[in-house]
Amino acid sequence: MSPFPRYDRVVSLVMIVVLGLAVILWIDINPNILRARLGGDLPPVTVSWVLIAALVVIASAGTDLLVRSHPQMQARTLPTLHLPFASLEVVPGFWILPSFSIIGSFAFFRLFSPGLPGAAFVLALIAAGGLLLTVLVAQHYTLDRHADVSQRARLVLQIITYLLAFACFSAVYATGFRTLYGAALIGAAGTFLAYELLRWTPGRGLIRLALIIGLVMGEVLWPLNYWPAPFLLGGTLLLIIFYMISSMLVHYLAGTFQRRLLIEYGVLSSGLLAVVIYATFR
Repeated sequence: MSPFPRYDRVVSLVMIVVLGLAVILWIDINPNILRARLGGDLPPVTVSWVLIAALVVIASAGTDLLVRSHPQMQARTLPTLHLPFASLEVVPGFWILPSFSIIGSFAFFRLFSPGLPGAAFVLALIAAGGLLLTVLVAQHYTLDRHADVSQRARLVLQIITYLLAFACFSAVYATGFRTLYGAALIGAAGTFLAYELLRWTPGRGLIRLALIIGLVMGEVLWPLNYWPAPFLLGGTLLLIIFYMISSMLVHYLAGTFQRRLLIEYGVLSSGLLAVVIYATFR
């Protein structure tokens, strides 16, 4: 029988992240928050994002410990991080979703934080904590010996990946950054999240394929910046394009791509695109 997750460690990590997010969101609504101006037309970096980066490091380290403690990882050869004082085995592929659970939650909910009443603020934190909890538990079960269990866990992670893609794309679209900066952020998010989807498929060159998807997403933002649409609709359209490209590539690498799938994706994407355009002009 496969081991259960260490819920004591999982819940402790989630609580640390939720408390950290609560403090950071509270700091972020301060109009006099400390900002670092990088010069030129570069967007300023607030102290909130520095704290988010620290929270991501904490979550990644905690996730690494949780994953490496799984019995199935004991027999695997893992990447080694060579430090001046020690050599550590790490599992960087498992850092992506926990990290983006924090980044995406903060970037998305901060768009509403100035007007969020107390109850909505608490619900936003519960949603962020529930998302991270689901990611950590699902990642544990992707290592299960039973194929049906691991496949269901991977399906859950795929759904969460698309939710996080929507959150990140919407947040970047809402900033109104110049295309150069917005495309870089969209491309980076698209690359990491695409790799999360591709890394469970057989084949080589997955990093290169993920970079291509990220590049395509960055280029898509260029015409969208001339489209006067609410950020939720802009994020939805970016998600549709990301979903269509990544899903077809996943099926192709898995050897399950068929002409029927191409037709289904085309009809689905066209229908969703039509709904988005109609909502925009309404």
